[in-house]
Amino acid sequence: MSDNVGSNGIMVPLNRKMTDEEREEMTEALWENEDGLVQINYEGTIAYTDHRSDGYGITFGISADDGDVGQISRTLNIYGFGIIKEQARPYSCYWYNGCDSDMDMMTLEKFLEETGQQ
Repeated sequence: MSDNVGSNGIMVPLNRKMTDEEREEMTEALWENEDGLVQINYEGTIAYTDHRSDGYGITFGISADDGDVGQISRTLNIYGFGIIKEQARPYSCYWYNGCDSDMDMMTLEKFLEETGQQ
C-alpha cells in the first residue's frame, strides 16, 4: 500500500557518472547486501541516504550526519566509485511512495543549483 512518507539524509555527487548498467548492478547489489540506506539517483550522478519515517509527528533515532557521508563513501568505494565530500548536503523530503521519489529524480544540475553550488 502506498503512503506519504518522510525521508531525510545526505545527498552527495559522485566523482563520475555511472552508466545505466553500472547503476542497475550497484542498486541490485546494495539491496542484496545492505539495508537499502545508500541509494543512487536515476541519473547515476548522486548518492544519498534515505532515513524514512511516516512523516507525521516526531520520529526519534533518524538523523543524517557525517556518518552518512562516511557510509556512502565506504559503500561506493567497494564498487570503484568516489564522492565529492565537500559538496554533500543534508536533505529532507515528504513524498508519496506510490511514485518515484524526488531523490531518485534529482539531477546533478538541479542539486548544484538548489544547494547554491553552481
